[in-house]
Order: sequence, then structure tokens, then C-alpha cells
Amino acid sequence: MKLSAFLLMLMTFASCAASQSTTPVTPWKLELTTAGGFSGRGNGAYTIDSSGNITIKTIGGKSCSFTATADELRRFNELLAKAKPREWKASYAPEDRCCDRIEYTLTLDQAGTVTKTEWIDDPLPMPADLTAIAEAINGGATSLRVVYVPQCK
Repeated sequence: MKLSAFLLMLMTFASCAASQSTTPVTPWKLELTTAGGFSGRGNGAYTIDSSGNITIKTIGGKSCSFTATADELRRFNELLAKAKPREWKASYAPEDRCCDRIEYTLTLDQAGTVTKTEWIDDPLPMPADLTAIAEAINGGATSLRVVYVPQCK
């Protein structure tokens, strides 16, 4: 009897943990702003929220709005469900910020709980969850920057 009660309790905890890992706190809003670099203006600013609203501000100051695709929104929901922003440091920038590096500031608002962190090109080691969010906004071929900046004319 005690073993079955223990197993039931264990399954309940596992179920709760699994549901928490697939659903982020909502509403949420992610904003990545940049500054510095060769131009001194960074490479733009990018915002996405849990409703699928995307706002892009280009290096030239042009601002455009878009609606996230279902795949993009699902990707950000998954990233935020796995994120541990309470464990993020306020800064991952080294003491010496020398030499035309782009500075990044990420602000995450989850139902009024705001977390802010910063880094520069070639930052100190960052947690994998934060790196994944940064890449989804400003990184590779499917990032908000790469997909939407060319459409913001």
C-alpha cells in the first residue's frame, strides 16, 4: 500500500513537472535591444510577445510590425517554458568591453515579473537557455533578425 501511494505521488510530481516544462508563464514579452558596434547603433531591436506580435526596429531606425507564424510562436513558447530567468546574471559582459563590440540587453516580462540581462559580442559563458533565446531572436537563419529585417523596408 505504501509503495503504491509513493508511486502515485511520484507520477503526480512528474506530471506537474512535465506540464510546467511545456507551457511558459503568460502573458510574456521578450525584447532584445542592441547598441555599439562599428556604427555605435547596434544592429536593431526586436520584440515578440505571447500574442505573436513582433516589432522590429532596424539599424536605420525604421520600425515594422509583423505577426509570428504558428511555428515561431511555438518555438518561443518552448524556449520560454525551458528558461530559468531567475538564474540569469544581470550581466555576461566582461569587465573590458573594448573595441566596437555590439552590446545586447534582453528584457523578459512574464506576467509582470521582469528579468533583464546583458552581454556583448564574445560574452562570458551564458546559460544554454539564455543562449537559445538570444539565437532565436538575433542568431541564425530562422531568427527574428534574419527573417524580418529584410521585410522591414
